[in-house]
Amino acid sequence: MITIEDLYNVLSALAPLYVAMILAYGSVRWWKIFTPVQCSGINRFVSVFAVPLLSFHFISTNNPYMMDGPFILADTLSKLAVLLALATWVKFSP
Repeated sequence: MITIEDLYNVLSALAPLYVAMILAYGSVRWWKIFTPVQCSGINRFVSVFAVPLLSFHFISTNNPYMMDGPFILADTLSKLAVLLALATWVKFSP
């Protein structure tokens, strides 16, 4: 059963993320702080540098032997299912 404390922990972890996304949206849409060209540069920086470095940091500091076996199995099976779905889509699309 999900308790109020569990709900509070989840919401307190998600609130800063949503506040940052709303501020980013507002800075482009309402306040016109960033131009579309600047947004393109930010997107390029995030896709080329930030996400790969964050992924590397997560993978390099993670100990797979301490992870739950069923979790790893479920993650692997879900990725294989997506790979199979994409391969099927590519094979049968015109």
